[in-house]
Amino acid sequence: MTAAVCRVCGRRLRSEKARARGIGPVCARRTRQQPAPHIPTPAPDHHVPGQVELPLVHHQPTLWSR
Repeated sequence: MTAAVCRVCGRRLRSEKARARGIGPVCARRTRQQPAPHIPTPAPDHHVPGQVELPLVHHQPTLWSR
């Protein structure tokens, strides 16, 4: 399937390679897939260094208790 215009900007495609790709050379350079930056996964809130975790006792009132 060949396209007559660029799918990104709508300009007329001149080369056969661009028509086959469906996107012009300028838009292809602009939209080239870049590797996503590595963002470290945050640690869960219940693993804060130095924090003491108290056990939830059955009779202890909670936010959802009546």
